[in-house]
Amino acid sequence: MLNEAQNIAEVLSSTRQDYTDKELEIIVVDGGSNDATRQNILEGVVFLETAPGRARQMNAGAAIAKGELLVFIHADTRMQPGWREEVIHELSSPSVSGGTFQSTIMPEKGWLMKVINRTDFPAWWKLMYGDQVQFMRRPTFEKIGGFPDIPLMEDVEMSRALDKAGRLVRVRQRTFTSGRRFLENGPVRQYWMNLICMIRYLYLGASAEDIRRVYQSSREKCP
Repeated sequence: MLNEAQNIAEVLSSTRQDYTDKELEIIVVDGGSNDATRQNILEGVVFLETAPGRARQMNAGAAIAKGELLVFIHADTRMQPGWREEVIHELSSPSVSGGTFQSTIMPEKGWLMKVINRTDFPAWWKLMYGDQVQFMRRPTFEKIGGFPDIPLMEDVEMSRALDKAGRLVRVRQRTFTSGRRFLENGPVRQYWMNLICMIRYLYLGASAEDIRRVYQSSREKCP
């Protein structure tokens, strides 16, 4: 998380649900928030602070996690009831290396958002991102080497690596993720920005740093 004071308590509540400490370990990794994020963290979760950077933060959380199944949830994404059982079910197959959930972007404003939110995307690594909640077994994560320490696109590289390691799956249950970028820039403009960034990165040789320069959010610019 980074500067998520408005979201973090609700996100943690949706993640914890009615699971016991034996069923679920929640690790919150802060990248140096300078708002009230830390004060809004619920009791009973493990708190860790690192230098900013999603890849660095997620790797640090995984390093101290006790569980055999790793689930990486961005701090603006809410889970639905039964999400833990869905992950356990999907990873029970030895052929499955990892996966994501279907995702609903909220608030839903405009025709484009409605189309996106009603589309069931396939389990294709080029369409599987961090805001869809990535999950995998610990041995697979360690064999891959974790998330690459790059300023952006670490989720794409993780999906690429998981695809090479086995079969990817996509849970039909939906997560709910913040559409603030779509609100800030407009749905159509943001959608095309996302698409162009992916094309540049995957096919035109742009680096993660190149993409990072044009993809900074207002949250990351928080004073």
